[in-house]
This record gives sequence, structure tokens and C-alpha cells, in this order.
Amino acid sequence: MTAERGGPRGGQPTIRDIARRAGVSTATVSRAFNQPDRVKPETRARILDLVRELHYVSDGLAAGLVSRRSRTLGLIIPTVMNSIYAFSTQAVQKAAQEAGYSVLVGVSEFSPALERTLVRRLIERRVDGLILTGGNHEPDTIETVSRNGVPAVITWKHATTLPVPTVSFDNREAACKAVTYLIGLGHRRIGLVCGRSDVNDRALDRRRAYEACLAAHGIAVDPALIFERDFEMMDGADAMARMLANERPPTAVFCANDIQAIGALAACRAAGLSVPGDVSVIGFDDLPIASYLTPTLTTVRVPAGEMGRTAARALIARIERGTPLTSVRLPTKLVIRETTGV
Repeated sequence: MTAERGGPRGGQPTIRDIARRAGVSTATVSRAFNQPDRVKPETRARILDLVRELHYVSDGLAAGLVSRRSRTLGLIIPTVMNSIYAFSTQAVQKAAQEAGYSVLVGVSEFSPALERTLVRRLIERRVDGLILTGGNHEPDTIETVSRNGVPAVITWKHATTLPVPTVSFDNREAACKAVTYLIGLGHRRIGLVCGRSDVNDRALDRRRAYEACLAAHGIAVDPALIFERDFEMMDGADAMARMLANERPPTAVFCANDIQAIGALAACRAAGLSVPGDVSVIGFDDLPIASYLTPTLTTVRVPAGEMGRTAARALIARIERGTPLTSVRLPTKLVIRETTGV
């Protein structure tokens, strides 16, 4: 059956085509989409059949001008190269989709200046809410969000001092679990591989937790055992190789990212060392691959999916019902596997 064509843009079907074929007003068609409980079931069924037959797609821009909503959330993450962000992004997308929202994603590349530009572009696209990453922002970024009346939350950074509510776990507390566990096993010569703290405040939190935990147990911090690297396996491997070449190599290493930890394990194998017999390694994130490595990786499990889902649902509740945004602190868990020992 050939669909009837009409409309101003190359035969694109319009709401008037649907209404005419269904024998109802355009207002009734609109209610069938947006207030289905106000339309008789048989009428709505007839309208939906015509929507499928004509391949009708509603004009979201026009609807947004009327409702002042785009039914779109903006999400800015620092990178797509670190797979842990994929879990939180997927959770945001799923929660948004369930509520009838779309998600526009921007990648800041750990640059607050680029993030500021992305925020402006997303606001220009009339997003209804924003999900940001971390607490390191240009001074006027949050001001731009606030002045334009866009509700926002911050993920991956728990802090009471930020001007925007946070939905996250405590990076310091989570990192301290890993370091304290290594100390409890009897290790005193503990190395650190983490992200670049000059562009990543989460990496800075994890480094400070490492240093504070050592100090609290009377263990001197050795700068020769601290390496800030990108979140790549090769960077973790290089950092571990350099530590192992030290005159006093570590007996344990905390990698503040599972990807770096996988590289560190490879460097240990290349050096002919046993894990955990010669050196213990602990990661951070609990990526799915962690439980399939040989040996399996001890790591800190972070609630990436729950964080994304909670952030999206909180924003949508604020947009739809005016529910106030409040900070949410999510738990982490130390997952003990085979890469750590006495």
C-alpha cells in the first residue's frame, strides 16, 4: 500500500495528514501523543496505525517551542577512550530513553575551556538539563548554566563545596580502601599509578588519598614511586617498569584505574615477576575484564551505572515535576581477587 504523501518538506507527512485520515482534529492527534488518557482507546489506536502507515515523525522543534522543552539532556564526559565512562553514559542514555528523552553527548578531552564551549552549544540546542563530569570547570561555566536556568548535576566527583549538586562516590574514600588494604597485608613500599592530576581532579583525589593513607600509618611517601600517566595500558606498563627498575622497588602498587593496572600486570610478566608472589597489584573501577584476567584483578568497584542512572532520573524529576536536586553519595566496594597478597 502506498502511503499518502503530504506536507511542506519533500512530501513529509504532517499532523494534519494524520488528523484528516483519522477523521479527528489536530488537537486530538496531539493529545494521543502527549495525553493518551484523554483520548478514546479506539481513536488512539486508529491514530497510531496511521502514524506507522505514513511513517510520521513529530516536529520536535515545534513541540519544544510550545512546551519550552526539548526533551533532551546534555552530557559532557572527558573522554571516550576510558571504558568506565561508557558504563555511566549508557546508564544515562537508558534512563533518559525510558522517560522519552534523548541525550546529546560532548567530549571535553579534560579541557575546562573546551567544556565551556560545549556547555554553551548544548544550551543553544535548548537541552532541558545538563550532566557534567568532575569539579574542575572554568569560572564562568557554572554561571552560564545557572543564568540560563538549566538544571545540572555533577558526576564522578563527590563534594559539598561545589555550586551544583553531585551524584557520585567519594574518590578519596574509595582510593583509601585500596591503599589501606595493601597496608593491612603488610606492605610498606607501595607505588602509585594514577591519571594526570593537573587536568583531572578525580585523579588528584585518589593521589591525595594514597599519600594521606601512607602518612596516617607512618609510611614515608617516596616520589620515585608515584607516576601520573594517561589511562592507557602502555602507560601503566611503562610506569610499572620504571618502578621495578628502582633500587628499592615496591612490593605493591595501587593503580587508580583498571586499564593502567592491566598494563602494570603485563610489565610484571615481562620482568619475570610473580603476581602477587613478588608484587601485589590493585586496580580501580572493576571493569568486567578484571575478573577474567590471569590472575584476576583485585580492584575497587565504583557505581558507574548507578551513578549515570541516578543522575539522569534526578534531572528528569526536576524538569518534569520540579523535584529539588540534592547531592547523592553512592557506595564503593573493594573486590578482593588474586593479584594481592602478603
